[in-house]
Amino acid sequence: MTDNAQAKPAQFQRKTILIKKHLQYRYMALLFLSVLLAFIIVGLDIIWTVSKVVTEHPMMQPLLDEMSSMVPLFGLKIAMYMVMVLIVSAVISHRMAGPIFKFEKSCATVAEGDLAHRVYLRQGDQLTDLQDQFNNMAGAVDEVVKEYEKFRLAAAEAGMKEQSEALSRRVVEIMPKFKI
Repeated sequence: MTDNAQAKPAQFQRKTILIKKHLQYRYMALLFLSVLLAFIIVGLDIIWTVSKVVTEHPMMQPLLDEMSSMVPLFGLKIAMYMVMVLIVSAVISHRMAGPIFKFEKSCATVAEGDLAHRVYLRQGDQLTDLQDQFNNMAGAVDEVVKEYEKFRLAAAEAGMKEQSEALSRRVVEIMPKFKI
């Protein structure tokens, strides 16, 4: 194992479903409203079709009356389906929001100068390709910084101590909590 690679931490289980609430609520609302709109469209189409059949065939009126008496049951079923949609959308949004939250925290950690930091998502989370790219990027930047430090130390030993110290001060100005 190289010195810039960390051991993958043990898998963890998030205890909170709503990690990035505004993002997850928007996603859940979009999914909920899409399914509700689909129910309304299908329901109106069924009502229109049945009323057209009853208009053309008056003997079907008892069927229409029977279906009308079942409207409260259909309403209850739709409410139950919509609750299931909300639960499923919360779980799905959690699989997206968790990694986004983790990337936000990881970006802050790397911006503070911890270039050895890596992102490890749970199995089943989304954005694992982004995880790999982020870890590759952080590793490459870490290698560049190590080369910079070698160069700075060699420059200091070669009699360019003032330039080396100026370069170090500039790095600290850019990233005050920088770790080498």
